[in-house]
Amino acid sequence: MPGLSELGLKPAAPVLETLLARADIVDTAGSSFESTLFGLFGISNNKHADLPSAAVSRLAEGGKRDDAFWFHTDPVFLKATADRLLLFDAEMLDIRPEDTEGLIKLFNQHFSEDGWYMEAYHPNRWYLRLPKTPTLNTSPLADVIGRNIDQYLPTGNEAKRWCSILNEVQMLFHSATANMQREADHLLPINGVWLSGGGCLPKVKPVFAKVMADDLLCRGLANLGGIECHALSLDVLTRKDEGGDAYLIAHNPLLRPVLAADPEGWVNGLDKFECWAVALQRMLQKREINRLSLYPCDGRVFQIERQGLRHFWKSRRAITDYLLGRK
Repeated sequence: MPGLSELGLKPAAPVLETLLARADIVDTAGSSFESTLFGLFGISNNKHADLPSAAVSRLAEGGKRDDAFWFHTDPVFLKATADRLLLFDAEMLDIRPEDTEGLIKLFNQHFSEDGWYMEAYHPNRWYLRLPKTPTLNTSPLADVIGRNIDQYLPTGNEAKRWCSILNEVQMLFHSATANMQREADHLLPINGVWLSGGGCLPKVKPVFAKVMADDLLCRGLANLGGIECHALSLDVLTRKDEGGDAYLIAHNPLLRPVLAADPEGWVNGLDKFECWAVALQRMLQKREINRLSLYPCDGRVFQIERQGLRHFWKSRRAITDYLLGRK
């Protein structure tokens, strides 16, 4: 993360840096957390359609399995400036259950004749069911946070119609009772939704014996594959298991500080991740695992074999070198 030193921050993760230095770097499919996860479960990216993250995440939240088409319709605040429209996501809005209930009820009433249905299992995460599949490509919410939305708006044959619908939702929410109450309570209004991750539940390849994740998308993919899934826990990680089956650990707490442009939070998160690196290195040394593959979700995978730990001539480098893509 460039600029850390100028802020007086000195990220240090000596064990992680050593593992990265002694790994073989291989190109892999997936240039984001989402696309990497789908690729690991045997689902490739289709340039003509979204990866169906909404249907999968909804399943992890407790939604029933079905064959319907689902979109993420995440609540956002859109801030107009002189020449752009900036997006801020729910993590910055302090959304209350009554806000979500009121706005979703308003949405469903307004679009009832279209056969659309919106629901939420958490105030920050909303889902939209459509009666038929639209011809549309969208951008993940994570790509848009804090940015001008113009270059991230939907594309495809139905893009013009859906951009018009998003504008209609803005007007609908503008005078909503829920937003009037939020402004009276000195809270930012929820004046729009962000559409992304459209699709139906996919078929996955259950290539892992166990999954460890707090992320909804990963937990949903594990559910689809009938794979045992645990919350992120060093205790579970270091619990001895027989056999040499492949395990997947999806560790993404470092993502939010990046999206929020919070370098101090990122450095603190790196300190915590170093504990995982220490545990994984020890498991390699003790022959509890044979290979460790680290996916930074940027098109690379760092593969570390047990014997590679002895390659002392491969000296470690600063973690920021890897962030900048230096090999």
